[in-house]
Amino acid sequence: MTLLATADTEPAPAPASGDVILSVRDLRTQFFTRDGTVRAVDGLSYDLERGETLCIVGESGCGKSVSALSVMRLIPEDAGRIVGGSVTFEGTELTDMPEHEMRRIRGNRISMIFQEPMTSLNPVFTVGEQIAESLRIHQGLGGHAAAERAVEMLSLVKIADPRRRAGEYPHQLSGGMRQRVMIAIALACNPKVLIADEPTTALDVTIQAQILNLMLELKERLGTAIVLITHDLGVVAETAQRVIVMYAGRKVEEASVEELFRHPLHPYTRGLMGSIPRRSATGRRSGVRGRLQEIPGIVPSLREEIPGCAFAPRCSFAGERCSREKPPLEPHRPAHLAACWEVARVAATPR
Repeated sequence: MTLLATADTEPAPAPASGDVILSVRDLRTQFFTRDGTVRAVDGLSYDLERGETLCIVGESGCGKSVSALSVMRLIPEDAGRIVGGSVTFEGTELTDMPEHEMRRIRGNRISMIFQEPMTSLNPVFTVGEQIAESLRIHQGLGGHAAAERAVEMLSLVKIADPRRRAGEYPHQLSGGMRQRVMIAIALACNPKVLIADEPTTALDVTIQAQILNLMLELKERLGTAIVLITHDLGVVAETAQRVIVMYAGRKVEEASVEELFRHPLHPYTRGLMGSIPRRSATGRRSGVRGRLQEIPGIVPSLREEIPGCAFAPRCSFAGERCSREKPPLEPHRPAHLAACWEVARVAATPR
């Protein structure tokens, strides 16, 4: 039985171009409340290649996490459901797969690191037991073999004294160590796809860097494809090959990291980049900090149908057409998609 590679494993081969492992097409997920239907994900599409890191970025509430939970089929049935679209993993459709078959994939071939490890880990079981559980269920290991593999996993994610830590409970570990435990659980069964939902949100900057470096190191070693959900463009610049920008449940821009940072074509993307704290050369000399840019207005309600561009009420480039017609997601530069009627004006306006 082949289990997770150890520290002396050879690096995984680079992914072949066009070798798609996960394909999402026109995904639509809705929640049903007393106040109306919330269109949390509204027509999202993307492909993930083997060994690739794809970042999904956007403000809180734009649908990033819901899209990940939809792929994993973890939307609470009493609150919402996938109402349209397709999710295929290695050519197999997941949206209509029976739950007992989905359980064989979830946590085994597709794994997820959740946003807050303290609420995702079970407080009454040791971390070693929680890692061993997936190995017993998906890999068929016995109790002793699973426990030993759990210790190896803790060592792999660089937790000191892993045998002792395996016998401790989540509340006995720091935030960074709990996040490493979550990564160990997610990678225990050698998943082909790892979905990481803001895995560094609650951590300080030093631990954030360690966690991201660990994820990328394990990706290179094991060849796992990663969908990284974040609102931090600094994380995007350091980790991803491609980026999807979401707003109000929709994809508004997609490009390679280099292309997106050099030539952002959607006003919302430019707004996100403008809100990153910077110090100009004048500011460095004078010691005076410049005013942080902000995106005016508020995110629209997802309970109402938005006829045109969802960003139009907050956009300085918006024209009359923007509020009436939904802009299609089209290529405007090589391998660079944007959903905006005013792309030419945006591109011609200095940042």
